[in-house]
Amino acid sequence: MGTEAMPYISSQIDYQDSSDENGAGGRPRAIAMDCEMVGGGSDGTLEICARVCLVDEDENLIFHTYVQPIIPVTNYRYDITGLTEENLRHAMPLKEVQEKILQILYNGESIGGVLRGGKARLLVGHDLEHDLDSLKMNYPEHLMRDTAKYRPLMKTNLVSHSLKYLTRTYLGYDIQSGAHDPYEDCVSAMRLYERIRGQIHKEEHYGTLTSNKNSIGKSNCWQSEEVKNLTPDELYGMSKSDYRCWCLDLRPNLAP
Repeated sequence: MGTEAMPYISSQIDYQDSSDENGAGGRPRAIAMDCEMVGGGSDGTLEICARVCLVDEDENLIFHTYVQPIIPVTNYRYDITGLTEENLRHAMPLKEVQEKILQILYNGESIGGVLRGGKARLLVGHDLEHDLDSLKMNYPEHLMRDTAKYRPLMKTNLVSHSLKYLTRTYLGYDIQSGAHDPYEDCVSAMRLYERIRGQIHKEEHYGTLTSNKNSIGKSNCWQSEEVKNLTPDELYGMSKSDYRCWCLDLRPNLAP
């Protein structure tokens, strides 16, 4: 179940065209992304993207490159990243990296089409906001599938588990035993997403539980005496999840 380490890419980039249509039935295809950060600033705590990797649903490497730092690096975090000054000496400029990533994710779609779903890819990853911030990029929230933010994969107090923990718990193998391999992390995030997406639920369990004014309305049904007298099993039977289940991604025509 594990993954082999991604080989060193001497050209620093392995890019393939990803302009094909979405999957059968019009459902959106997914791309997993992972970034490795080095440190900047006087204390080395500023996050600088130094390496980025993208894989498709079949775990094929689509894009991998070292990224030219936008500010001087003061801590290469070698024990975690495995990166040195030599790796980044002739790295790809950030602007070019942004353009290539968006070319893959937009899949030939206009910005307006991306906002509606269209042919754009779903972006899978762990703590995607952190990765996107380091790349100085944005992506529509409704097209992101973040294993660090998905309710069933979080702790009961809604704090994120590490990708290493989730991989061991749900996929049964270990990652990040040495320097982090972005390909390995991409594959783990994609496998977690596909496992959740493949779950089958009854139709009546879709929807929201709270904060929906249209469903609760003026009756304030959850505070009524009738509801207070229901058994736990009866309450569970009438409740619905308050998050959008990833299994819905297998349906065509994704909407925001």
